[in-house]
Amino acid sequence: MNLFALAIVAATTLMGSNDTPTGDKKPATSIRYGESVKAGNGTLRSFVRLDAKGNPAQLGVAISEATLTSLPAEDAFWVLTMPKGSDKTQVQHVSFNWMPHGHEPDGVYNVPHFDCHFYYTSNEDRLGIIENDPRFAKDPVGEYLPKGYVKGPAIPQMGAHWLDPTSPELNGKPFTTTFIYGALDGKVTFLESMFTLDFLKKVQDEQLSIKQPEKVEKAGLYPADYRYVYNAAEKQYEVILENLQNRQ
Repeated sequence: MNLFALAIVAATTLMGSNDTPTGDKKPATSIRYGESVKAGNGTLRSFVRLDAKGNPAQLGVAISEATLTSLPAEDAFWVLTMPKGSDKTQVQHVSFNWMPHGHEPDGVYNVPHFDCHFYYTSNEDRLGIIENDPRFAKDPVGEYLPKGYVKGPAIPQMGAHWLDPTSPELNGKPFTTTFIYGALDGKVTFLESMFTLDFLKKVQDEQLSIKQPEKVEKAGLYPADYRYVYNAAEKQYEVILENLQNRQ
């Protein structure tokens, strides 16, 4: 049985800017983009939106319309550097993955989708994660993960994935989007929004809550919500971490 299938068994057992997305009552006052990366005929860019005091209000990835209409036929991934002003979020880089055939288990995640990993570690550290890495075996103390999350697959150049067993796709519903925590060597190392191509292409503005751990390992800003927005002004789709909370 493959790693994702094992994870599912465990889960079911344990049961001032014009670029601001529509609907924000208090929009950020400025936006900063990271370096643009070519993806298909379009681009991917990380971004941070800052409030009037210069603090991060949103963090995310912008996917141009041209990218969605020219995605490769095989798996692909891109590494995005972070813009200035995002330091308080502790996110050091983004690994953005495209899987046109999805992955196991069949009937759950085997549909065209994206994995958007926001890493608290450097790209070099991530690339140093090897197959059967002994650091996979050390899990974070329970308080540092949302209550009820269960351990899924541990993947080279990523880390161990922790899943929410109450997610709709793990309970017989079609997969649209889900939120995953990642860990390595006993520490939370990434946050991941995973979502289908079909879901993103149809989205206008959808916000979802992120289940929170009781504790965090390092003081900083942590998202309480994630959001998908079609930004018509910029002709781009945005994957956003927002409602950033100052946690100690």
